[in-house]
Amino acid sequence: MSMDPHREYCRRQHRLLAHHLSIEAWCAGDDCILLERNHLEEFLKLERFKTTRVQWLLEDIKPWFKHTEPVYSGPEGELSSLEALYLSRVPIARKFLVRPDPINADELVAWLRSNGLRVNLLHSVSAVIPPSEEQIVTRLALLASGLAEP
Repeated sequence: MSMDPHREYCRRQHRLLAHHLSIEAWCAGDDCILLERNHLEEFLKLERFKTTRVQWLLEDIKPWFKHTEPVYSGPEGELSSLEALYLSRVPIARKFLVRPDPINADELVAWLRSNGLRVNLLHSVSAVIPPSEEQIVTRLALLASGLAEP
């Protein structure tokens, strides 16, 4: 079965990001990363998210983060209005998925942590934001070969 080359490129890009983020969360002792839209845009080199791309992203990161929850700035369920993603290995209670207004991402993470959710922002668990594909591949290769520590 032949796949669309663009879809395969996107799948590889999404999986690479998910693998990197799962290691970063694990090393930080967190169950969840709140990934903001601007970091996704920079890593994926996108200015807009179309519904199909968001669906692909959610599908592709599922093996690493079983409980991925999108946060929308527009009407609920409108994938193109993606504001952030909760990438979590454990279920997240619905009450934590509604962002209290007005609150910035750092305040939201502090509130979530005070309520027992082991969550962090990308900049709290990763030294390079957003990491490039080359940086991720290099780090993963060094880890896999035993030449670096997590």
